[in-house]
Amino acid sequence: MNIGLYYQILGMGVLYEKAGRRGTWWRIGERKRLKDEIWFWQTLLENISREQNGISCGEVLFAALADLCGKYRLPHYKRVLDNKEELINCSCIFERDGEEESKLRNFMECLLRDAQEYLDKHRDKEMVYRILMVLHNLPRAMYGKNVLNPNAIPISYRMALEYAKGCMDEEMREKYGKYLV
Repeated sequence: MNIGLYYQILGMGVLYEKAGRRGTWWRIGERKRLKDEIWFWQTLLENISREQNGISCGEVLFAALADLCGKYRLPHYKRVLDNKEELINCSCIFERDGEEESKLRNFMECLLRDAQEYLDKHRDKEMVYRILMVLHNLPRAMYGKNVLNPNAIPISYRMALEYAKGCMDEEMREKYGKYLV
């Protein structure tokens, strides 16, 4: 499966979650659902590395996504599951700049680890959603042709990083500074 599709699925999930925040306190089951979804996003990034090494992970991705959607009501992934065969056989081309793509993927992995930590240890809803805000445009720089949403406008690596930087406070800029240069 083309790695651009992994980034599209990641972007779709982060965008939906970022926009779905309600209130300042955790609702019943919200932390558990978000923890499972962040784990799924981390798996997507791991599968990208496997795909680049020639190991096909499409079937594993769809099995994990079906499990996640069976456990929680996540309507934003329905389009992905409905088009499974088409996406696995998709020939859209992801043209990447290896160094920039690697840098952004490492940044996304770091953000997801931090979101998981704030979710588990600190239970800090504000910080988890701030991290999702920082993260949400990064996958868009990796799409190539967007099969899941043909009307989406691709953005450059630099634009994605500038947007992420704009969503950070000074402490976050210092913490993630090595990814922003």
